[in-house]
Amino acid sequence: MAEKDERISVLIVDDDRWTTRAISYALVAEPDLALLPAAHSGHHAVELYRRFRPDVVLMDIHMPPGMSGIDATQAIRTLDPDAVVVVLSTISPGPGIARALEAGAVAAVNKTASEATLRVTVRRAARGEDPAMLRFLARDIMVSGESLPGVPGPSPQLSDRELDVLTLICRGRGYEEIAQIHDISVWTVKTHTRRLREKLHAGNLAQLVVRALQYRFYSV
Repeated sequence: MAEKDERISVLIVDDDRWTTRAISYALVAEPDLALLPAAHSGHHAVELYRRFRPDVVLMDIHMPPGMSGIDATQAIRTLDPDAVVVVLSTISPGPGIARALEAGAVAAVNKTASEATLRVTVRRAARGEDPAMLRFLARDIMVSGESLPGVPGPSPQLSDRELDVLTLICRGRGYEEIAQIHDISVWTVKTHTRRLREKLHAGNLAQLVVRALQYRFYSV
């Protein structure tokens, strides 16, 4: 019986072949990562996801006419609600990061990030939601000049502790670090985070950052 491959499988999606090569180069030598054939369009990304079910998808937002990275993210999340999609971002203005996060992406990493940052992001994404992945997310959204989607409802009331936790999440502080700062347990931090997601109607931590910007609980 063949042994199960325990490596993290990664699908890179970008219409620019130089970009897919550069990102592949950053990841290919890592023994715990397994690269799948790259996709160069939204439709191709969905097709490859359906076939391989990768652990992590690195998704470009802006691709040729047809299915955008945002639409592809939504389609993949429809196929598999547990799919892990990380946005490949740029500083270009226009619809992008926030809308991809609304579609279900869990984080964003700039295409110009260092090889070490790319590797760390992939590993963190594969392990599950981690505020540390969001360290530059709020800044990248604001720098892009993107208009944020409308808020899903009236501004909720947050306690002082909830607001503090939300601010630290937006700054990319991990659960353990937040717990140490406030001298509380990690379990308590996660409880606050769960309540914040409920109050702000956020499907994941990345959407929580978007909501914090939308409701102006946090600014860069």
